[in-house]
Amino acid sequence: MMQQRVLAMLVVLTMLLTSTVGCLGLIPAREAVEGFREPAYDDLTYLKIDVSHTYTTLELQPYTNKSVFIVDDSVTEISIYFKAAFTFSELFPQFENNTRYVRATLTDSEGVIQWSVDVSSDSAPIEEKLEPNPVFTKGDWVLDVEARGIGEETLGLVHDNFNIQLTITQRCVQYPMELSCSAD
Repeated sequence: MMQQRVLAMLVVLTMLLTSTVGCLGLIPAREAVEGFREPAYDDLTYLKIDVSHTYTTLELQPYTNKSVFIVDDSVTEISIYFKAAFTFSELFPQFENNTRYVRATLTDSEGVIQWSVDVSSDSAPIEEKLEPNPVFTKGDWVLDVEARGIGEETLGLVHDNFNIQLTITQRCVQYPMELSCSAD
């Protein structure tokens, strides 16, 4: 009985030693380690684009910005936040919208405007969500901002400003022990 145990242990030990020798031994070792790892899971990542400006001079100052981002199959939602403040706009309204203003457009890769705003007076915060219908147009999307305003820093009484924030939500696969999510 003792000989059978010793023989069985020798066979197991021989198999273990021969299976872990050289490059061939790496395959079972890798498979064993993979078996201990937790499975991958679906997650979301958020790309944020922030375009904001506060005017600091009493001369009418122009501002332009063009931000480009890529939309692919992994994008599930595009959120837009917009707010603008024009000092004294309630006392001196801009009838023609040519002196102080914010004009912004979000254009997809086919040149179709998906969102736009054109204001020349205070604008309460606006939040909008764009969802695929049934999918987003793939390619380079452009947020184009053109604005003009005035401000001053001495007393801090006049300061036109605006804030546009885009949040692009993407689906991805998160693997345990990896810092970044990968789009599949």
